[in-house]
Amino acid sequence: MSKKILLAVAILLSSINVFSQNELMSLRFEDALMEMNSNNLAIKGAEAEKRSNEFLRKTTRGLFLPKISFSANYMKFDQDIGVDLGGITDALGGVGISAGGSLSPSKLVLQKEQVATAGINMIWPIFTGGKIMAANRAMDAKIDEAQHKIDETRNELNTELVERYYGYRLSNRAVDLYQDVLDAMLLHQQNAKKLEENGMIAKAQKLYADLSVSTAKSDLQSAKNTRNTVEEALKNTIVTSNDINTVSELFLLKRIESVDYFIESAMTNNPLLKEVESKKELAKQNYNIQRAGYMPTVAIVGNKLIADHQLAEIMPNWFVGVNLHWTLFDGMSRVYKAKAALATVDRVEFLESKAHEDITTLINKLYNDLSSNVDELETLDVTYTFALEYNRVSQRAFAEGISTSKDVVDSELILNKVKVGRLKVMNDYVVSLAKLLQYSGKSDLFVEYSKRPDRERENFELKDTE
Repeated sequence: MSKKILLAVAILLSSINVFSQNELMSLRFEDALMEMNSNNLAIKGAEAEKRSNEFLRKTTRGLFLPKISFSANYMKFDQDIGVDLGGITDALGGVGISAGGSLSPSKLVLQKEQVATAGINMIWPIFTGGKIMAANRAMDAKIDEAQHKIDETRNELNTELVERYYGYRLSNRAVDLYQDVLDAMLLHQQNAKKLEENGMIAKAQKLYADLSVSTAKSDLQSAKNTRNTVEEALKNTIVTSNDINTVSELFLLKRIESVDYFIESAMTNNPLLKEVESKKELAKQNYNIQRAGYMPTVAIVGNKLIADHQLAEIMPNWFVGVNLHWTLFDGMSRVYKAKAALATVDRVEFLESKAHEDITTLINKLYNDLSSNVDELETLDVTYTFALEYNRVSQRAFAEGISTSKDVVDSELILNKVKVGRLKVMNDYVVSLAKLLQYSGKSDLFVEYSKRPDRERENFELKDTE
């Protein structure tokens, strides 16, 4: 009976473990990019800001239209409003004309002391000195700015994805390479133990082999910790809880377009520069709004009475007219507001010029970084040939007892360092390339660059193959 219970518990725990495991997602870079664009909260936030501005723009469009409102009023006067007829009656009696006798009213009531009205009001601005037009153009600039922010956010996240996707690819490959080093050190430890037992090497060399195993284990664990950190960052960027297998390889291109090509593209396509242009247009329209304060406001006004209580019969049921409002003096407030708005225009123009200079400098730096990565890779190609041969010779010499354990360990570490170095150089290259494309306004072309047939591949053995 107890065996059956233990078996049931084991099956239950096994099923729980299966369901708790995350699904493994094998993603190409373009797949990860699609996931990020669909799920990332920063992009959704930027898109929500644009939608907000689009609704606000519709409100400014409504400024061209009349405003119609309903109003109701109740008033109580201290007495009825009317005309005293006593004087008129006396005057008529003096000339022998009877005013109707003693029953004639002494006062003609025009409006009762209590009155209530309800009606429809209309006001339609027909001239505001350009204020409404400037407000609409300002909102158009806000919409453009919001779109540029979306593009900027996408480009920044694209670069972030490159850093984390290929960084995770690098960390995975590094774990594999450090595992290879550990396997080689374990094999070397076994060989050293046999040679020591046969009296072919000293005990110190065997101890050095043991030390190399401990060091290799530490390096491997450090690489695994780095991989776990980068994986969590990548999951955060593409918004997923599943485990990820990065399929797209690191790469390097020895030849790309000239630096002038990227600078010219940035001046036209960079979202940051476009955002500054939108801010400048917004500042100009704000200045136009302040200048419109010097002009009169003309509006068509009207009212239609729809209900009343005790309203004088002589009052009209409707009226329509023209209203003019012109502020002639406001304590110099308009003057200073206009000057402040003009100063804002100047400030944005200075910032625009500085932004152009900064972008140009940054693109030159990134382009030079790419050139340095290409040079580093060519140096590593030469170093790899030496490291491979040095490792082969060291192992053979140690097996024959004419080389030390340190020589074997050093040769293995040098070979691994070159292999990891190639991956790091490529990772630096793809990150710099992503930033170059980001500031050039061409982030969407990164996938195209990653698939060019003349790209350098991850492994030395595959660098001349497709």
